[in-house]
Amino acid sequence: MSRIRAVALCLVAAFVMSAAPSALAALPEFSPPFPKTFTSTSKASTLETVGKTKVKCTADTDAGQITGPNTGNVTIKFTGCETKGFACNSPGAAAGEIASHGLSSTVGYVNRKTKEVGIDYSNPAGAILAEFQCGNVLGVVRGSVIGKITPVNNVVKPPGHFTVKFSQKAGTQKITKFAGKPIDILETALNGGPFEPSGLSSTDLIRFAEPVVIKA
Repeated sequence: MSRIRAVALCLVAAFVMSAAPSALAALPEFSPPFPKTFTSTSKASTLETVGKTKVKCTADTDAGQITGPNTGNVTIKFTGCETKGFACNSPGAAAGEIASHGLSSTVGYVNRKTKEVGIDYSNPAGAILAEFQCGNVLGVVRGSVIGKITPVNNVVKPPGHFTVKFSQKAGTQKITKFAGKPIDILETALNGGPFEPSGLSSTDLIRFAEPVVIKA
């Protein structure tokens, strides 16, 4: 009897171990294989500080990769950027162009119960996201920003797209963290002053060259 019980326990253990990778997979996640390249575009966007400084851009284009189930990288170029009538640009960029540094991306739950999913763009070294000058205003942006991504649990086939919506009001981002995680926001310093909370409003359309699903 003890021998039969031992064999049964071994079979149960083997089943649990074989099932573990899928059972313990950390949702939400992109469907494999990886990497997957993508591009995205948006129309108007605004970066606003709680001190009421606004940098408005007419469009942006992104390019990046999804490198794993929850992770990726992206670079963003905003165009048509200005504040108070002065064109803005990053060092070495054309007038009106603000280019981000290379950023990392992570997907996570905004609301686990309702399956609301966000994507977080940040500097992988925890450093500066972007730098710009508008006339005599010098700006430095750090931290990270989370936008809601849709749809989830639906296959998006070319030429369809995912929509990432970044929302803010008066410099306060609508989504400030992933569920169960610490606060995660943008901050901007102007002319060497202190960093202050900032928000981004933008709607990006992300396109892949293959069918993709975000499992939640």
